[in-house]
Amino acid sequence: MMSLPRRIWRLALVSSLALLLVVWLSACNSSTGSSKALSIATVFPVTGAESAVGLAMQHAVDLAVQQNASLPGGYTLSVTHVDESGGFTDQAVGSLATNSQIMGIVGPLDSQDAVAMLPGIEQNGIVTISPSATLPGLTQSDQAATEGLPFAQLHPSGKPVAFFRLPQTDIAIGKAAANVAVASQQAHGLAAHSVFIVDDGTASGKAQATAFKQELLAKGGSFAGQQSMNIETVGVGQDNTQSVVSAVIEANPDIVFFAGGITAGAALRNTLSLTGAPQVPILATGPIADDPSWGTSVGVVAAAGYTTALLPAQDLSKLSGAKDFTTAYHTAYPGEDPLPEGALAYDAAMDEISAIKSLLAANKPVTRAAVLAAVASAKYSGITGTLSFDQNGDNTTPIGFSLYSCDTKGNWTYQASIGG
Repeated sequence: MMSLPRRIWRLALVSSLALLLVVWLSACNSSTGSSKALSIATVFPVTGAESAVGLAMQHAVDLAVQQNASLPGGYTLSVTHVDESGGFTDQAVGSLATNSQIMGIVGPLDSQDAVAMLPGIEQNGIVTISPSATLPGLTQSDQAATEGLPFAQLHPSGKPVAFFRLPQTDIAIGKAAANVAVASQQAHGLAAHSVFIVDDGTASGKAQATAFKQELLAKGGSFAGQQSMNIETVGVGQDNTQSVVSAVIEANPDIVFFAGGITAGAALRNTLSLTGAPQVPILATGPIADDPSWGTSVGVVAAAGYTTALLPAQDLSKLSGAKDFTTAYHTAYPGEDPLPEGALAYDAAMDEISAIKSLLAANKPVTRAAVLAAVASAKYSGITGTLSFDQNGDNTTPIGFSLYSCDTKGNWTYQASIGG
């Protein structure tokens, strides 16, 4: 049985109150709202360690909605937000489903929350596009079996696929990270031979770690050891960060590969830096990369350095269509810089909005089923590339990866694009 994220039980009371508010708002909207008032929802973390990334993604969706607030035929578009950090994302989907105005969802950020949301998404036929969920078993039945996921429950028989995702899976990410680990510095690699592997205890982290190890050995690298952290999960004992770090120091690897979320990654970097091995490099993946609050999450900004991270998204500087998005984002949110994940969230929202607009242009009823069918069959040309999905819900256009490095001042620097 999969352990639930620790933040779920920590914030249970707050989440319950927030959920009641969502239910109340949904009921009000359903009973009093205009039949021409449509909405899409976001599910991103806007509090906690991942809030900087989550807010950037939420703001990007807000921007897309603001640009399309008035639709043809007198229809209007609004946005409804759910804080992913609070947990209970499965219940949030149920609440969103009661609001007949909700035509789609953008999110979640985290694969584990996507697992919780999937049954409700599929049962209610709400088209959902995640800009960042990477666990293979979310869309692929053979991988779900390997990961111990109940695929038949996540995707009920007879229901059309309603969950789609933009990034490549943990398998591709793990392989790409292994290539970065062993590549020469001239090729933007870390030139490592001996690697210690750490995952955050989640299914996604373990899937990345497995793929990384296989590719590392295939490339002639050396496996120095492996540990799973407990900080993100409950029911598996107390936080074991210090014992993981002790094992790393004893193994004396060239680098540590970390697969997992920001909370566990920050704890690992902090403890490693403050326990006598500050210059041991960490190669991480996912939202840690280019996270503007990474230094704050680590706790001691100087300890955040010696971190390299691979993001399953293209840096905005490498996207020819990102200029207008960046300009509009700066206008809407002065003083804030958009993130690569934000561009993906914007495209996901625009894909759903374009589906709605295509139905209106054809004088067809705007229903969840119709919006879902339009997203599943259409190709949307976005700023991050062409969005189209296969029968499983995976993006048919590989997005590729961006490599970043963080210095001891907590500043990230873009290094290179890989694949895509």
